[in-house]
Amino acid sequence: MTIIKIGGRTAENDRVMTALADDLAGRLHDGEKILLVHGGGSAINRLQETHGFIPRFQQGRRRTSPEEMALVDMALAGAVNKRLVRIFCSRKIASWGLCGADGGIMTGKRLFDEDVTDMTGVVTEVSMHPLELLWKGNFLPIMAPPSMDASGAALNINADEAALALAKTAQASRLIFLSDVPGVLNNGKIMPSVTMADSEKLIAEGVVSTGMIPKLRSAVDALKAGVHAVHIAAYGEQGEWQRILDGRQGTRIIGE
Repeated sequence: MTIIKIGGRTAENDRVMTALADDLAGRLHDGEKILLVHGGGSAINRLQETHGFIPRFQQGRRRTSPEEMALVDMALAGAVNKRLVRIFCSRKIASWGLCGADGGIMTGKRLFDEDVTDMTGVVTEVSMHPLELLWKGNFLPIMAPPSMDASGAALNINADEAALALAKTAQASRLIFLSDVPGVLNNGKIMPSVTMADSEKLIAEGVVSTGMIPKLRSAVDALKAGVHAVHIAAYGEQGEWQRILDGRQGTRIIGE
């Protein structure tokens, strides 16, 4: 099983998503289980600004009032998700759009306990059963991260963390982060591979950028939980998928 987390900017590029669909088509038709998890921060920002909200972040997480949660659902579970479904379906891939709340796939809890109105959350429980049913029906699940807590209240879940939680629960063969970042950089050069020990050293020495830190830590967490391989790469053209898998593009995070 392969879980692919698509960054918001990459997910909003129709040409790139069409290329990815064509790259994955053969694997899907051969029965490989693939799950797409997507972000969409830019889409949320645009909706917030249209409705008079200023995007707020704390500890790298988007703060989410109840009013803003409705906008997160609209952007991610609505516009971005359905556009991706349409693109993949147009390439003859039967795709099923859903979010973390559908079928109770992901349940979480609120992250900022000091603010009872904030709906930013973290994943505490994952059920793979709804996804297994979709794979059994030969569908490609395309999932937005908004989820819920045990009481049914909406939660805004970070897409990287959603992909990690799903990969750990499913014991995925691969977890692949696709974004506009070409990989882990050291002095401007892409590192083809990074060990778990290297990851902590790069973070401690300040070699990697702020945005790469959570991805590296997620990669290490996934490997420790039994995920076989983790890749961080940019994707832009058809044919690059195989290059990523072969280790010829991006960075592969490996065990000791």
